[in-house]
Amino acid sequence: MTDEKTVRVYTKPNCQACDATKRWLNNRDIPFEVDDITTEANLAAAKALGHQQAPVVVVSNGTPGDEVSWSGLNPFELEKHLGKAAA
Repeated sequence: MTDEKTVRVYTKPNCQACDATKRWLNNRDIPFEVDDITTEANLAAAKALGHQQAPVVVVSNGTPGDEVSWSGLNPFELEKHLGKAAA
């Protein structure tokens, strides 16, 4: 993971998949920002990415248009985009 890579997680309260995703990131010491999708602005931002399920994970390399996102607990995508970060 480069120093410019950022991770944002759109979550909601009492969401087991959200908690599991945050735990996966925390266990690997990967810094991330959390946005609560129960607020109108954050919900709109998550939906604008084309997702309807929490959590929504956004990984950016700092270059406009160079980001990937997915929704739900997805260990495959976490490992693919962030797994080497702890190595």
